[in-house]
Amino acid sequence: MDKISIIIPVYNGEKYLARCVESLISQTYKNLEIIFLNDGSTDDSLNILKKYKTKDNRIVIVDKKNTGVSDTRNIGITRATGKYICFCDCDDLYATNYVETMHKTAKKYNADIVKCNYQVIDTSNKLIEAGHDLVIANKKYDHKSIVKNIIPKCLDGSIPCFSYLIMIKKDTITAKYPLDIAMMEDVIFYLRLLMNCKSMYVINDTLYTIMYNPDGATNSVKNTERNIKNVIKVNTYIKDILKENSLYNEKLSLHTNLNTLNAVSDFIFKHYLYSKENTINIAKNIRNDDYLNIVSETDLKLINLQRRTILKLIKNKHYLILKIFMFFRKLIFKLRRR
Repeated sequence: MDKISIIIPVYNGEKYLARCVESLISQTYKNLEIIFLNDGSTDDSLNILKKYKTKDNRIVIVDKKNTGVSDTRNIGITRATGKYICFCDCDDLYATNYVETMHKTAKKYNADIVKCNYQVIDTSNKLIEAGHDLVIANKKYDHKSIVKNIIPKCLDGSIPCFSYLIMIKKDTITAKYPLDIAMMEDVIFYLRLLMNCKSMYVINDTLYTIMYNPDGATNSVKNTERNIKNVIKVNTYIKDILKENSLYNEKLSLHTNLNTLNAVSDFIFKHYLYSKENTINIAKNIRNDDYLNIVSETDLKLINLQRRTILKLIKNKHYLILKIFMFFRKLIFKLRRR
């Protein structure tokens, strides 16, 4: 029976960590190496892990100084001894048959990568999102069809690029997580992985549950400016990867730009909606050459009116109008939710 390594970075995850651990140790597939990498947590996460390790010898704990999720995952990949590797976030959950289903599929179809579907729940276990409709599911893809059918869908947003939705044959991994971005590192790793992947099988089974955390790094308004700059940097990363693999073209560039600009607009409005503090300063600070280049090379008519208005007002430095526009948009938003 093949050994499967599960890599879980942990940083101050005490609130949901026990539930995550329980979902991993209760897997129907038993030959596991469950690698928890404590990334300098300052809460009780490490003690929780140590207690579970006394109960289950499949648990491996790597205690390290805080270097961020990308470096931590890279260390996990290096430390893993399994034939296949999976990922999990410390506040999320595996379905009990996650590993068994993914491994069985990998063996049956001799696939380097197997991809599943997901759902998102809130802290009261209410379903927020039921994952994407994977029209590409229940099919094996060779390298040529990955390039033709999978990668474009990753770039247009119709396929989520989350590490925790895939099982990978370890000896096929040449990609690493980038160390100079703090968000969307999954996209870069995923894209590089697909560029060198010989085969992939996609299943539609919902095997992974994401816990929506309003205080998480991606959702917190405290990180708005950092997140926007990361999104813009990822845009450059993606285009460089496409060029390196002779895949760069106007269509893929447009998909990348549209996703970037939609995210920028949403981050700005969300910040104003839940904080208002420094929103205009953030808009000023993210208006750099990279932002202006993305806006100038994109047909903004392809973006909905509300997002397009925010993007244009930032581009043209109409910050007072931007503030007035967001005030009325926020008012309408709240009225609709009543």
